[in-house]
Amino acid sequence: MNKHLKHIMCGAFAVGLLASCTQKSKTFVVEGFVDEAITDSAYNIYVGDKDFRINVQNPADVVVVKDKKFHFETNVDYPTYIYIQAILPGGVPCQAFINLILVPGETAKISVHNGYFDLDGSKFYQEWSGFDKFYEQSTARLSELSHQLQGQESPDEELVKEYFAARDSLVGNLIGYTKEHNSEEGTVIYASMSGFTSISNLFDTIAASEIKTGRFANYIDMRIKSEAESAKRRAEAAEKEKATAVGTMFTDFEVECDGKTQKLSDFVGKGQYVLVDFWASWCGPCRAEIPNLIDVYNKYKDKNLNVLGVTVSDRVEDSKRAIEELGINYPQIMGEQSTTAADLYGVMGIPHIILFGPDGTILARDLRGELIEIAVKQHLGL
Repeated sequence: MNKHLKHIMCGAFAVGLLASCTQKSKTFVVEGFVDEAITDSAYNIYVGDKDFRINVQNPADVVVVKDKKFHFETNVDYPTYIYIQAILPGGVPCQAFINLILVPGETAKISVHNGYFDLDGSKFYQEWSGFDKFYEQSTARLSELSHQLQGQESPDEELVKEYFAARDSLVGNLIGYTKEHNSEEGTVIYASMSGFTSISNLFDTIAASEIKTGRFANYIDMRIKSEAESAKRRAEAAEKEKATAVGTMFTDFEVECDGKTQKLSDFVGKGQYVLVDFWASWCGPCRAEIPNLIDVYNKYKDKNLNVLGVTVSDRVEDSKRAIEELGINYPQIMGEQSTTAADLYGVMGIPHIILFGPDGTILARDLRGELIEIAVKQHLGL
């Protein structure tokens, strides 16, 4: 099952892709087939631009399911992204998507089943499907070993060795397949979305030169630039994390929201231990960590501990809604500048929880789960 196209899962179904053969040079077509057990009433269709940017607020079309089928077509001069969102009975949208590459002149036949799909038909999707099947076969043993290890209280050393050997050989096998099929657009673009090799390595040393100058040139250019920018951000974050490492004094910041300016120094360095949680309402792992923080706050707020939330890349109205939904009872710093605040601490992923001492010294970073309370009790001397 394709790991990159299968992004819709509502109830007991998933959406997959099929493709057929010839179309006019600029016409892309989606032919959908819905399993009898599936009750989708319509699909939102979102189409990207030539730079693969996509606005998921306004669908390009809404196609209705009739007789268990749906149809969409558009004329485009370039490949781009297309997202397809299921609409359930009563107009209720499914919050997950399938996303795929829209290729001019090709047809994607989307067959909605109970977790499986097939991809066949036009050239690009045949190539994509070929790699997808190879990928599934190659990862099967690795998945099996991972499942076995997760079920063991004390990991078997031989299984661990086999797992890492399978993981190492997997990358080599996938690179080998890509090299054998390096002139196939579907194969190379699939590889670019799989993450088993860097984008620069893929297009500099593996992919055939005609692909780099062909119809996916904009996509390739976008991915290469994005990778370079990500590498730069990681390097900058590493330097900032070093500057705000355990043992260093806190770096202050200020954020304006609703006409009020708040500073980190309003809370940190005031004689209390403070847990600072960089989080966002849209972040599932962040929301999952909130109950731990509330529990720790309630237990130790009378023992010289405070907890502070700092939102990251989040709209204020969404943050406020999440605070109410999750029952958060400790203070928050919200606003556009709070994302810059996270950057000051080299935060590359959220949630990121930091414990500050009474004088503002950083005592621990990247706390999660039970480690939060362990660190708090240790420093409070409890």
